Amino acid sequence: MRTDWRENSRLSDPTPARASRSPSSSHSNPQPQPQPQKNSLACERCFKRKQKCDKLRPACNSCADLGVECVARSQQFDFNAEDAGLTHARVNGYVDSLRRRVAELEQKVKTAEQKHIQARRSSGLSETISPITGKRRRSTEAHVHVVPETESSLANGDEQSTVEDTMSAIGLLSNKAMAESRVNTGNEPHKLSIIESISAALAVDGRDPSTASTSQHVSLVDGQRIPLTRDLTLSHMQRFINWGAWLPYIDEDHLMEQYSKVLDHTEQIDSPDKAALTYFNTYMAIAIGISMSTETNRFSALAMNLHAEAVKLLPSILHFQEPLDTLHCMLLLAVFSMFNPSGGSTWHLMGFIMTNCIASGLHKTAIPQARLGANSSYRVEWLFWTVYLWDRSISSSMGRPFSISDDDISVSVPEAPGNDDESGLPVQLTSDICGRDRPSALFSYSNLCFWREFPPTNNTESLVGGPSECLDRLACRAMILIVTHTSSAPTNSLLALGDSPEIETDTISSCKRLIERLYNSSGSSIATVSFLDAYNILAAAVIYLCLVQRIPQPNQQGFARTFEVVSKASVLLTQCSTRFAAISVFQQFLLSLSTKMMEGQASLQVCL
Repeated sequence: MRTDWRENSRLSDPTPARASRSPSSSHSNPQPQPQPQKNSLACERCFKRKQKCDKLRPACNSCADLGVECVARSQQFDFNAEDAGLTHARVNGYVDSLRRRVAELEQKVKTAEQKHIQARRSSGLSETISPITGKRRRSTEAHVHVVPETESSLANGDEQSTVEDTMSAIGLLSNKAMAESRVNTGNEPHKLSIIESISAALAVDGRDPSTASTSQHVSLVDGQRIPLTRDLTLSHMQRFINWGAWLPYIDEDHLMEQYSKVLDHTEQIDSPDKAALTYFNTYMAIAIGISMSTETNRFSALAMNLHAEAVKLLPSILHFQEPLDTLHCMLLLAVFSMFNPSGGSTWHLMGFIMTNCIASGLHKTAIPQARLGANSSYRVEWLFWTVYLWDRSISSSMGRPFSISDDDISVSVPEAPGNDDESGLPVQLTSDICGRDRPSALFSYSNLCFWREFPPTNNTESLVGGPSECLDRLACRAMILIVTHTSSAPTNSLLALGDSPEIETDTISSCKRLIERLYNSSGSSIATVSFLDAYNILAAAVIYLCLVQRIPQPNQQGFARTFEVVSKASVLLTQCSTRFAAISVFQQFLLSLSTKMMEGQASLQVCL
């Protein structure tokens, strides 16, 4: 016999319709009814049928209407079990632990703010600083920079949470709450720091990006400096200085002063926190200069050891120096990775740098030079535009999207050193060609022609390889982008290239001139090899071959000239692959393209 659970006095329905159906409503002297109890979980029947349950006890309305027994659902939770799933009780407890963690982090931030402000007041430095990582703070009048209480705590690894760690942890709480593993999570979320992110980018092997780096460095005793002599390092330091047109934010005079202090041992050893940046700049400048030289194989061990020692100085710079100094250090690490396969992933480092620039608001607000002091080795107003230059150069060469759109940049380009107002024009042309509003090929080509007729005259004289080689590289890259990014290109033409004869002829000349110039200078003492050179050489060779095949060859001599250019490009790619092994796939592709070219134009068009 089924029991009507509505007869229970605790579940009498206050509505007249329900009361008329209930036998309990026929009593002459009804007693006051208590409020029905509500369970936190749906009953067993509603849960299995995945239907809505009002969770009333001892019986829900669904079960009461059907006259079936309403079985309460209960479950015991083992919080230490490895297979514990995502439950309401566990999520609630985890959220509570996250809230407690937020409160602890906010308290640490307040304490660190007071200590940092007091420290800067005692040293007479300005307090106006903005963070380089994490979310934007409510107030930008003060920057929180956590200083460890004792040197012993720093040595033992028990350092206080930096503001970057704090803001990153707070910002990731909601995202991590539902995605973290429930096995041995504890009560504290994982802290993401700048050092961890940089270490991850440096761990990528430049020879084979699909594997981790296996470079071995000489291990020095902590605090021991690498002995350097002026005879050994001056030429490499000068090579880096001469290449400074690609790093317009570097102050060459102050950098040479720091170099002299390190070699003359005049830097105060009793204040390693202040000397860390000086040693870092010197080590990285020499390491980059070595990697750019033709003697890189001879001094590769020295370059890698200088790079390793500079990386060891990063935690000290992060704690004791300006936040913008960290950006400067990461940019030098990215430049080193372009020329040395043991330097990690350039793409990841540049992405991390641009993310921090945007988080700091450098694309919106100009930072005064007075903030860094008179002895700074770089110009802070040019820091963002140097990152912008490299972002455009790397992205356009590798065919990847830009990290930031020009529409999102409101800070103006500062006056260039030497009053050269046209030094940033090639990058701006590249950004316009590949931007959202892609102009017509003729418009971009006219701008490029104007720049080539009136090139900058000050900064290019100090470029490695001479001004003409630099202009050839920039012009060739711009021409390739024009013919491959034109919005009016017909879809059925070869590689969707532009159909303007003048533009195509100029592009053929630019690609050929670049390949021949690089080939002739490949054995000289001023030759530099980066993985971007391989991308540019391959693009120039492919575009040259595609455009030449569209022009009828009058005789066998024209075919021989084409094959000669492709062969020179293949030789250059072979040289690049000796340093960056992954580049060998470019050379294999170009050799296959050469084979198809020898088989005939029809076979080449099928290949392309």
